[in-house]
Amino acid sequence: MNDNRRPRIGMLWGDFPWTSAPRKLGKLWSMGRVARDITYALRQTAEVVPYLPPEDKTEEREEMKAFLHRIDLLWADVYPSSALALTLRKELGLGIPAVLFAGGAMPKGAEAMLFPWRQLLHAKDGILFTCRADQQIWKRLVQWSHLQEWVIPLSVDQTVFYPRTADERQETRKQLSIQPDAPVLLYVGRLNVQKNLHTLLHLFAAVKEQVQDAYLCIVGEEDDIAFGEFRVRNTGYVEWLRGISDSLRISESVRWVGPRFGEELAKMYSAADVAVNMGFYHRENFGLSQAEAASCGLPVVCTAWGGFKDVVRHGETGYFVDAVLTKNGIRADWASGAKVLVNLLRQRSLREEMGRRAAQFGKKHFGLEALANNLRGVAYEVLPGITSWGEEGAYAPSEFAERYEANKRASGWYGAGELQGMKWQPPMFQGKDYELYETLMAPYSTRLAEEWGMESVTSEHIPYFAASVTLDSDRLLILNEDPIWPHRRFLTQQEWDIVWHIDGIRTLEEIVRQAGTEFSSCVHVVWSLYLEGFVLFLNNSTFAA
Repeated sequence: MNDNRRPRIGMLWGDFPWTSAPRKLGKLWSMGRVARDITYALRQTAEVVPYLPPEDKTEEREEMKAFLHRIDLLWADVYPSSALALTLRKELGLGIPAVLFAGGAMPKGAEAMLFPWRQLLHAKDGILFTCRADQQIWKRLVQWSHLQEWVIPLSVDQTVFYPRTADERQETRKQLSIQPDAPVLLYVGRLNVQKNLHTLLHLFAAVKEQVQDAYLCIVGEEDDIAFGEFRVRNTGYVEWLRGISDSLRISESVRWVGPRFGEELAKMYSAADVAVNMGFYHRENFGLSQAEAASCGLPVVCTAWGGFKDVVRHGETGYFVDAVLTKNGIRADWASGAKVLVNLLRQRSLREEMGRRAAQFGKKHFGLEALANNLRGVAYEVLPGITSWGEEGAYAPSEFAERYEANKRASGWYGAGELQGMKWQPPMFQGKDYELYETLMAPYSTRLAEEWGMESVTSEHIPYFAASVTLDSDRLLILNEDPIWPHRRFLTQQEWDIVWHIDGIRTLEEIVRQAGTEFSSCVHVVWSLYLEGFVLFLNNSTFAA
C-alpha cells in the first residue's frame, strides 16, 4: 500500500451509497442500521470500495478477482457469501488481510466459517466481535487460533438519539393518551417469541400491582423469523400476547405503538421513564435498543444476556435481571425485575441520576465517532497485510465444535426441507444433545442453573413459577406452558404438597411450615424444580427497596 494515500477497504456488504435513512437488510431493520453505521465509520478512515455482484452469475469470479486487485483490506463476514472472496484471495496469493465481522453468528456455531475456512484464513486476518460473550463462544469453538480479535460496540446516531426536552416528552405522551406524570415503561424491538414479550407482560402486571398508574409501550413490528433450533414459529404471537394482556387485566395500560424509526423512535424514548427488555434470543450480540435508550438518557432494566451485558452498567445506567439457562431452556427472573422497576418508578431522583449516567456513557461509547475511531485502529492493526501464505491454517476447531457440527448434521440442519413453501429446520438440541446448547450459550446467560448450588438456597428465598404452569391434582402432574420450552413432570405426594404452596409470596420457611415437611426435603424439591426450569427464586434481602 502506498503510504501517501488512504487505504482502500473492500466491503462485501454495507450501505451503498451511505444514506441517512437505513434500509432493512433481509428481515431486519437493525442490520440495515449496522450496515449504514459501519460503512460510515469506515469512510472516516479509508476509501470504501463496495463489491457489487454482477447480474450474470457466470461473471462473478472475474468480477471478484478485479475487486480484490483494487483493495488493500477486505471487509467480510462469517456467512457463506464471503467464501468466494476468501478462496480467490488465497488462489491468487494476494497479501490483502481480511477482517471478519462476526455479527450474530457465534451463537450459531460460527455459521459457515468454522470448518471450511481453516485454510482460507491467515494469522494476519482478524475477527471482530460486538460483545465479550461472542468472543467467549469463539474460544469454545476453537482449540487454538492465530486470528487477531477485537471486541467493539456498535453505534447509534446521536444526532437523532439524545435527551429531549420536557415539551417533546409531553407531546409524545399526549399522542399516546398517557397522562403527563404517569410512569411509563418502554420496550423497543421485534415482536417475536424470541424476544420473550410474554414474560415482559407478566413483569408489567406485577409492577401494576404496586404502581397502578403505570403504562407499558411496545414499539416494533411482528415478523415471521423462527426459533429454528427448537422448531418454534412466531405464528400468531402478537394476538396471543393480547390475550395474555386481557387475562392479566393490563390491556388498558399497554400501548401497542407499532414500528417507529429515527426521530419518532427517539421521541418514544424521551416519553418513557425506563426501558425494559427480557430478551434471550441467540443473536442478541449487542443491544441496539439499550444503546439508543442510554443515548437518550433513559435507564434500562434488562436480562443479563449476550450483548446486553456490554451495553448496560448494573447499578449505574440500569439494572440486570438474571437469565438462567436451565435444563429446559432460558428463564428470565422477571419477579426480581418487577421489584427493581417498582423501586425505580418510585424514586424519581434515582431514575434521573441513572439517566444522566446513561447519557454520558452512551455519548462516550456508542456514538458514530467512537465506532469510527475503533475501526480505524482495527484497519491499521491488520495493515500492511500478508507477506506469505503457509499451509498450517489460522485456527483449529475444538473437540466441542466437532461434536456440535456432528449434531447439526445428524439433526438434518443442512438438509432443511420445505414446509408449505417455507424453510423449516429440524430441532437440534434434544435429549443428551441439550448439553451442547448449554455449552454454546453459557457465555450469553447469567449462569447455568446448576452453577447456583442447592447450598445457596436459604429459608428467606421465595420460589415462583418462571412461566405459566398447570397443576393436575388427579395425576400429580405439573405442566410448564412456556411457548418455546414446554415440559412436564410427575410428582410424588410430598413434592405435590410443596409445589401447591408455591405462589411467589411465601418464603421457603413458610412453605415448609404449611406443607408439613422438613426444610432439607423442601430445598431439594424446589431446587430440582429450579434446575428443570419450573421455578426461579426471589430473595427479599437482595431486592429490598
